[in-house]
Amino acid sequence: MLAGAGSAALVALVVLGSVIAVQLRESDGKDPAPAPGRVGGELRTVFQTVGESGELDPSHSLLGTRKFISKQLFTGLVETAPDGSARYRLATSITPDATCTRWTIALKTGTRFSDGEPVDAESFARGWARAAAVPGSAAPYLMNDIKGFPEVSGAKKAESLSGVQASGGTLRVELTSPNCEFAARLGDPVFSPVPRKAGRADNAAYNLNPVGNGPFKIQASQKDRALTLVRNEAWAFGKTKLDRVLLKLSDDTTAIGRAGAAAGEVDWAPIEQDGLVSARSRRGLITHSTPFSRMLVPLTARGPMKSREARQAVSYALDRTAISNALYGGVYQPAHGIVPAGIPGFGAAGRCASCDASDQVKARDLAARARLGPETKLNLYIQNTDAHRRMGAVVRDRVRQVLGWTVELKTVKAFDYRAIRKTVTAKDASGLLFYPWGPDYPAPYTMLRPLLAGDLVATPSNAYTNFAGWRNGRFDELLARGVREPDATKRTRVFQEAEKIALDDMALIPVVNDGRAAEAPANRFVGLGMDYDGDPTVASAALR
Repeated sequence: MLAGAGSAALVALVVLGSVIAVQLRESDGKDPAPAPGRVGGELRTVFQTVGESGELDPSHSLLGTRKFISKQLFTGLVETAPDGSARYRLATSITPDATCTRWTIALKTGTRFSDGEPVDAESFARGWARAAAVPGSAAPYLMNDIKGFPEVSGAKKAESLSGVQASGGTLRVELTSPNCEFAARLGDPVFSPVPRKAGRADNAAYNLNPVGNGPFKIQASQKDRALTLVRNEAWAFGKTKLDRVLLKLSDDTTAIGRAGAAAGEVDWAPIEQDGLVSARSRRGLITHSTPFSRMLVPLTARGPMKSREARQAVSYALDRTAISNALYGGVYQPAHGIVPAGIPGFGAAGRCASCDASDQVKARDLAARARLGPETKLNLYIQNTDAHRRMGAVVRDRVRQVLGWTVELKTVKAFDYRAIRKTVTAKDASGLLFYPWGPDYPAPYTMLRPLLAGDLVATPSNAYTNFAGWRNGRFDELLARGVREPDATKRTRVFQEAEKIALDDMALIPVVNDGRAAEAPANRFVGLGMDYDGDPTVASAALR
């Protein structure tokens, strides 16, 4: 699934007798000392239109504008920081049993929704079940191993998750299989609480104007035109310094944002991918790496990419820094591994020599060892978008320049993943697939397993995403062990070992990690940056 505030480790699990306690960043129910800045004023920004249906509640918070709004209107159990780490918010402890199958979550008491209704464990159970009932939500991949999910989601035989039990200030969650990384998911808005008035998941009145418990609440809304958020005086973690956040909604955020910033009418102007190169010299440019990766997937079943040396030759041939600068204005940073830097413990240089620096001599030597001369022909499958065509052209030209190979670009219908799967798993398919991918939540398991697990090899008739067709028994063993490892440090090391096996075999060829950029007047605000998803941190922002 595609999909990007602190520096502590995401989850530290320590064995206490027969129980395992999850420790996130220390929290006494208060935020750190407030940033400098004055109380009052507003921040004006531009976001993509929400869409015809217009829902703003957490059960519809999959991506983009809706996710940003949900993060402002709702506060959940934990908060994910820009570096992928997390801290408690309404959770005061998250404790699994010895198998990481049953979890007990204790809640901060005395908090309320903006309308005064208390926030309790039942509020969370209600919100989770509501999200599970929405097919287009994040629930199908973030909640599908919670007991009772199929009955609420696909079968529609139940209105609550049997694996989620609420009692006062305690949530108990049962998974269908062990997962010691479960706590890493809980920063997503899909796990937000909702009040009783939310009703069923199809309650349009609530979905269009949700009442939440976050730092802001909705004051006014003009469908797909504008949205005004104002301070929620009842927020459990103090009061925001900003009075208001004004969102202008547009299908062309780059143009509207740029014009608004130039006229002094927009304080935060997001820059889309096609505007990154021209934006690099702008004043007040803010950038942030997000936890998504753009890679070349070698089809290892047949053809030139069946050879490890050939895959390594392509990797050494690429100049990732040049690609970053030419296509993404340096905002998308060169990738040093399969798991992006947005996940704690990953993304640093030194684990993949061919990723860290281009080497044309080594590339040609490896191609020769693979017995692939200048007459070699290579397919490169891309989706039918301008961004994919630009990347395809850069890879084609570089491989031809360094290795002398003829690269043919083969276009597949954009965002049609069934067509992509059918094309690259056909009996005559060979070569490379350019593919973007991001983890479902800040954990390496959800990055590595879908792309490379031996039991998830894609075929024309399944829905799997191991398009490479790569298999390695040791890699699979490590994944299975890692997700059951209660100790956070040991778990990271297990997944690092698994990633190294895949990198050494060049099972995937990382190219760049995604990023986000925005133009913001540096002299107007303090405490304003980008969160994990690349959205503005309006809850901590203040006018100077």
